[in-house]
Amino acid sequence: MLNLINFYNMLPDKDFITISDNLYHIEKFLKELIITPKNLLSQWAVITNQTPAVKLGYIGQHLASLLTGVKGTRTGARGDDLADGSEVKSCNKIDQADKCKDCESRVMRMESVCSHCGSTNIQRKDDSKWLFSVRSKQELERYLNMKRIVLILMDYPRFNENDFSDIRICSFEIYPCEERMKVFRDLISNHYYNIYRPKADAGKKTNPMNLHPWKIQFYKCNPIKTFECIIKDINNSASIEIKKYIEPFLERDAQLAVEPMPTDLLNKHEWDVLLNHCDFDQIAPLLKNPHLSRSEFLNLSLKRKKEMLPFLDEELRSYIPLRDIVSVTQSTQYHRT
Repeated sequence: MLNLINFYNMLPDKDFITISDNLYHIEKFLKELIITPKNLLSQWAVITNQTPAVKLGYIGQHLASLLTGVKGTRTGARGDDLADGSEVKSCNKIDQADKCKDCESRVMRMESVCSHCGSTNIQRKDDSKWLFSVRSKQELERYLNMKRIVLILMDYPRFNENDFSDIRICSFEIYPCEERMKVFRDLISNHYYNIYRPKADAGKKTNPMNLHPWKIQFYKCNPIKTFECIIKDINNSASIEIKKYIEPFLERDAQLAVEPMPTDLLNKHEWDVLLNHCDFDQIAPLLKNPHLSRSEFLNLSLKRKKEMLPFLDEELRSYIPLRDIVSVTQSTQYHRT
């Protein structure tokens, strides 16, 4: 197993950063490869009744090159995604096929009623995720020793409000060899030894490891957001608002905060673990009311605790245990190192 000494750091290899004028190219790319095709596909979908989804796989690799300044290797689905050895994973939550809850027919995202039965009782789908296939020890070791993983995400910032007018594009980076991001190694090792391997040995169907955006396992990996933009009014007069952009050559060190983890993801047991193991001095700086005493905070209801402490920083989330994702019975128990 990998020795957890930082033999890598979170400094991108400048020798591979060969693309310049990145922001100009990023905005031009988004207009030509995201906005225009989506608008055209939406118009054709009215005629063809086919999904207007823009497949993000290879487009995500192009975008990752522009964001990191690192060119690809012309290998498609094989070999390194970027010339510096980085892996690129893309997740597209835009234009997923929805489902009518009454007749179970498929409903397109642009439709407000089911074309089959006329129902407005629509289940909007939001379950796309990043997939990591690990089918051998060699593939596992590759992930354990990988310097950087770039996660591209396209979703709706106001999905819970049924507002699909704006879309959000984000990029995150995970450095598996870094101690602060070692949870990714735990997750992928657990998947291989406790989920994939037992199923494969039994001749059963196997699946890749799923990493869901905005869920506990994602936040526990301590991803660093390097890019975020909002494409406003995507279906009409689309405009691009860059909200965050980290230059490709900057070190991704402790000065770049990881994504804040929402406390409304935590269940009661996880709250108990957090409060039983951390010091109040670690919590106090993050409270909405900085004058709240320890006893006052502990006496709050769970709902009020979440309101007073809406996010966990990198230090506090380290107390939250990984949820059990082992789905098969195994003869030998995998232990995290």
